[in-house]
Formats: sequence, C-alpha cells, structure tokens
Amino acid sequence: MARGVKVTDDYMSRVLKHIPTEIVMAYVSIEGVLRTTYNPGVPHERDFLLKLLWGVAAALTIITPLWLWRVMRVKRLEQLVISTLSVPVWLFALGGPFVFQPWYKPALGAVVLPLYTLIVPIISRRSLR
Repeated sequence: MARGVKVTDDYMSRVLKHIPTEIVMAYVSIEGVLRTTYNPGVPHERDFLLKLLWGVAAALTIITPLWLWRVMRVKRLEQLVISTLSVPVWLFALGGPFVFQPWYKPALGAVVLPLYTLIVPIISRRSLR
C-alpha cells in the first residue's frame, strides 16, 4: 500500500497509512528472537533483555520517519510526525519493553491505542479529513 495520504483517500485508508506496520513488525520479530535468547527469569539476563528492547524500540522510532521518507516516499511532515509518534503507542499497546515495568497492565495498551487513533484526526484535521 502506498503510504502518501491523499485528499481522495477515505478516512480508514488515511488512518491505516499512518500506521508504520513494517516498523511494528520489525519490533515484534526482534523481540521474539531476543526473548528466546535471553531468559527474563534470570536477573542479569532480564536486565540485559530490557536494555536491548528499549534500545530496539528507540532505534525503530528514530528509523520510522527516515524509512517513510526515503523508502515509502512520504513527503508530508505531518504524516511523518504522526506515524513516528504511533510507534511507541503501538509498542505500548503490544507490551513491548513496557511489560517489564511494574505499573504496566495490558489493559492500559488496550485503552491508549484506540484513544490515540481517535485523537489523531482531531489534532490533524488536514491529514485525515
């Protein structure tokens, strides 16, 4: 799917184009490999795994606008910003490195993701109308 949001796109197409699926799937794949390599039940391995997952999450968030701009040819700054901000939101909803935080509950992700999806068109009327 082309990623550039167009005036002729319907609302759902516009919302879907703001989700950097390749980035989210890269995180899911990397996390899967790391979790099979390091045992979170062993304290020093848990700490190392946590640092790796935070590093991967940060790296992928930084890569997102570059990926969209260079590979997917997205030109609109607003779309690049919205898509980049959606990476930590999606990782939070999926659990990501947040699952190691004592305050994290999966229900929080189930609340944050739909709220973000509803708030984006309110903030960004031009890109989603």
